[in-house]
Amino acid sequence: MTDRTRRDIVAAAGATASLTLAGCLGGGDSNAEAEAVALADHPLGENLGDWPHLGPDPFEAPATLVVLDDPSCGRCAAFHQGTITELQSEYVASGDLAIAVRPYPVVYAWGEPAAHALEATQARDDAAFWDLLDHYFTEQSSFGTDNVLTKTETYLENNTDLDATAIADDARSEAFADRIDATLSAGEEAGAGDITPATFAFVDGTLKTSFNGSQSTTTVTTALEL
Repeated sequence: MTDRTRRDIVAAAGATASLTLAGCLGGGDSNAEAEAVALADHPLGENLGDWPHLGPDPFEAPATLVVLDDPSCGRCAAFHQGTITELQSEYVASGDLAIAVRPYPVVYAWGEPAAHALEATQARDDAAFWDLLDHYFTEQSSFGTDNVLTKTETYLENNTDLDATAIADDARSEAFADRIDATLSAGEEAGAGDITPATFAFVDGTLKTSFNGSQSTTTVTTALEL
């Protein structure tokens, strides 16, 4: 990172938000009294159209879920493999819901280089971004700071047509650090702190509530009025 380290940013967020437990959570609370802010004016709305998303344009969808994920977070994996998969099947496919995901590395140390690799991958191919994110979630126990980029390069080389070496090199040099910095700063401003997954539910372009930790499909669909 350029100006502040990852831990500097999330420490500042933890000091200003009511989210004091580090890491990912098995469950969490909704912010029932979230201020009704338009997505376009929300900290996570800036340049959101340039970030990976499933379904319709996040600014035009009837409902939009913005998710801050750490690829090293076990509850993020559970949330995606359960709730996000179910939402995608029923609501994204119908055009009723957009799901935008931004890498937010605040849990285990290997999540930060993985986030850089995700950014470098998404810059080249959106579909490969989702495949790599799923790979991190599925194989979390096999990754560490000493092997994450080597294993990432091997995975991309074997499963995509992308230049895997160039992506790993970009991750090592933090070529897309500005994007990660922007997400960390936006998460700080939005009150996400250092708990993942952090999700923000928008209905008709207006923030309805936010969640900390993994949530059930029913909880999310209720918040999204789906």
